[in-house]
Amino acid sequence: MIFLLNVLLWLIIHLLGAYIPSKFNAAFINKFTLLDAVNQWEIPIYEKLKVKRWKEKLPDGGDWTKGGIKKKNINIRSKEGIERFLLETKRAELSHWLQILPAPIFFTFNDPLSGIIMIIYAFSFNIPFIIIQRYNRYRLIRCLSRPGYCRNSFDKSRGVTGTQSKIKEIT
Repeated sequence: MIFLLNVLLWLIIHLLGAYIPSKFNAAFINKFTLLDAVNQWEIPIYEKLKVKRWKEKLPDGGDWTKGGIKKKNINIRSKEGIERFLLETKRAELSHWLQILPAPIFFTFNDPLSGIIMIIYAFSFNIPFIIIQRYNRYRLIRCLSRPGYCRNSFDKSRGVTGTQSKIKEIT
């Protein structure tokens, strides 16, 4: 019975974690200033993790809610498109942080070991998605600040592309 309760509660947390941020407007999302900056120390970590290789293998939940949009469907050949993509990376990151936040509730009806397992699940499920959003945001910010960097670096079907050497050149 507890197992079923855990599964059901995670389902609710994931659905609400995706739905609630989909209703936030840009002004509200932009109030979360921690979502703005990508620190320089993060970039070597993302390169070491080879984020570019695996990020396309994870699902894009951008269109799972009404009014949502898949990142690959955003026209990133324009400044407005890049700004929209930036907003959606913030929305997605916020969504995944919100899915981690309620994890301690599992300690209320599970034994301590199971509660710890639930915390580990929350982080291990959501952190890869957070990393992808921050990695994409770094690259998009570079596109806005250095338009020459992005010229010929777009692939319509996959979003922002480019080589690691280009990233290293601009850092």
